[in-house]
Amino acid sequence: MHRSIYAAAALLPASATPLLAQEEEKGGLLSLHPGLSIWTLVIFLIVFAVLAKFAFPKILGAVEAREKHLEELAEAAERDRAEAAALVEEHRRLVDETRGRVQEALGEARNTAEKMRSELMEQARREHDELLARGRAEVANERAGMLEQVRRDAAELAMAAAEKLVRRSLDGDDNRRLVQEYLAQVVTPAARA
Repeated sequence: MHRSIYAAAALLPASATPLLAQEEEKGGLLSLHPGLSIWTLVIFLIVFAVLAKFAFPKILGAVEAREKHLEELAEAAERDRAEAAALVEEHRRLVDETRGRVQEALGEARNTAEKMRSELMEQARREHDELLARGRAEVANERAGMLEQVRRDAAELAMAAAEKLVRRSLDGDDNRRLVQEYLAQVVTPAARA
């Protein structure tokens, strides 16, 4: 960078020479005067030396700092890109892992629901069987009670009929025993059939 500035400064007086040559023929503002040219060259060199000593280093420092900053930004952008790619990959991995967990949880939920359904069905069957057994037992008890009531009623009816037939009142306990034995003989063959 320093070399290009020095080369430009060296070429500046040379580029003005053709213009000075044209003006010399006409005479005027750009006519070549050796004393003026030397003083212009001396002033130019002094200004150039001052600029080279004080301004150019600061300008070059600012340009170099800017280039360094741009390089740092490019490196940071590359790091950020790599980090973003890693985050995207991590996100994909987490999504896949979560998807697997969800599928596993759904499978477990289905299994649990199936087990619960089976257990509820088995419990309902047991309750149904218990209700049937209880109903049958109640029917059997009710039937036995009804048969007993029919026997008693039959004994009372038989006693009343016998009393009317005999026209006298028989002894209650003996007669009841006799009638019950008779009914037991009559009812037992009927119950067997």
